[in-house]
Amino acid sequence: MRIGIDFDNTIICYDQVFCELAIDWQLVPSDFNGTKQQLRDQLQALPEGDTVWQKLQGKVYGEYIDRAMLFTGITEFLMVCRQLAIPVFIVSHKTEYGHFDEKRILLRDVSRQWLDQQGFFRDPSPLVNTEHVFFEPTREDKIARIKHLQCTHFIDDLIEVLGSPLFPTTIQRILFKPLANASMPESNVNEAHALQVFSSWKDIRNALFNSN
Repeated sequence: MRIGIDFDNTIICYDQVFCELAIDWQLVPSDFNGTKQQLRDQLQALPEGDTVWQKLQGKVYGEYIDRAMLFTGITEFLMVCRQLAIPVFIVSHKTEYGHFDEKRILLRDVSRQWLDQQGFFRDPSPLVNTEHVFFEPTREDKIARIKHLQCTHFIDDLIEVLGSPLFPTTIQRILFKPLANASMPESNVNEAHALQVFSSWKDIRNALFNSN
């Protein structure tokens, strides 16, 4: 096995940060408690809503990334991979700078710093090797990197990636859809794209390793 994992909204959860910042900017009422997707839908319904959303996104992914959290269960998943000596690669589509970010914060640098702060690179037994982290400028480059790394499995929150005609059909595709962010299908198998759908990292770990 060679496992690839997306970064944004798969390892790192920004939901709370988006809500907090949107409230601070008075874009939504102070009692707003929706998901990232619900916030996006609400903002994009406003005049110039797409620009507002991109500005918010640029700040969350850059200046305010320290407020983000790990998804529950990802650490335990990676510990099993380490115990079984299974190579893990983080492959993300990430631009160099955030949209409309006047501070010009390097998104890839702060993402690596965030991973380091979470203990991913801690010696002598890192959860992920630093040389196994890749940030690509386009979605096409991301898929090409996944293919080049010869991943046997890839875990992502975007059907647009896993369902792309460019994505190798030889790779087992796993769609990560937390229940807080999207309604789950009746089955955990998405027949249209021949991929498995899971709502938690614990479920992914159990499916891949039959562990509890």
